[in-house]
Amino acid sequence: MNIYAITPTGNRPEGLALLAEYLNAQTYAGPLTWIIVDDCLPLTGSPNTREGIQVRRIFPRWTWAPGQNTQASCMDRALDEVPDDAVLFVLEDDDILLPGYIETMLDALGDNDLIGERDSRYYNVATRRWRTLPGTTHASMASTVCRGDALELLRKICSSGASRGLDVTLWQRFKGGKRLLDTQNVVGIKGLPGRPGIGVGHRARFGVPDTGDKLREWAGDYADNYAIFRE
Repeated sequence: MNIYAITPTGNRPEGLALLAEYLNAQTYAGPLTWIIVDDCLPLTGSPNTREGIQVRRIFPRWTWAPGQNTQASCMDRALDEVPDDAVLFVLEDDDILLPGYIETMLDALGDNDLIGERDSRYYNVATRRWRTLPGTTHASMASTVCRGDALELLRKICSSGASRGLDVTLWQRFKGGKRLLDTQNVVGIKGLPGRPGIGVGHRARFGVPDTGDKLREWAGDYADNYAIFRE
């Protein structure tokens, strides 16, 4: 398989460095091309990756400004570098990927062109609040994998100028083979320093207070990576 991943980012150095750590720790040890689109000043340095991960950095012609949502534009630019025969992962710059994520998704593809994790788990490290959003018809873009006809549809959606709801649009419009998995290998992290996030998970009253150690329950020792942000 020709494995690609794309990450839109900008002024999230802590999150991008942690994402590289999670990629390096994946049980999948084969080749992977990681396309990072950085559209925000100051530019983030190139992350350290294991042998076999080829990093391509793209600095688009625009520069992000507060209040803008450039996710689709960054995705569109990155997709220019993704070949038609690729299996594509979309990795957000503030998420945890547990070690079996990539291998599990590749094994689950089968005859499907679109797969994803059914439930979306979010933890805001700044507010110490969490929430699980059960999925019935779509997966979060951060836990969606596509290829073939689904990849072609994603190209069309991102190039159309849509500014939000890429995941819902992709899953609703794609009529080919698709599958939602009950795996739990992705945790959406909110509240990291740097560029503000655009999702509801960044809002102060999102979710419920963490009265125990929900992040450790979900992510194990990876929870230690966020202790500094929760103090």
